[in-house]
Amino acid sequence: MASEQRLAILAYLANRSDASAADLAAAFGFSLPAAGMHLLRFTRSGLVHRTLDRREGRYFHSISSKGLARLRFLQRGSA
Repeated sequence: MASEQRLAILAYLANRSDASAADLAAAFGFSLPAAGMHLLRFTRSGLVHRTLDRREGRYFHSISSKGLARLRFLQRGSA
């Protein structure tokens, strides 16, 4: 179940220019801390880039080229 959620999060990020933890929480019904935890793990693994928007005072996340390649690999394996 957890790996399916993580794959869904990566797919969500791949289809957007960027997303905040609040965006992710709203899209998947997570709590804000849970969304932040997922994004932190992806960022630490290099699958996601994090950028601070100083005007809004929050981080926005986008999928990295490594994350996009991994997502494509996993989707091909399930087909």
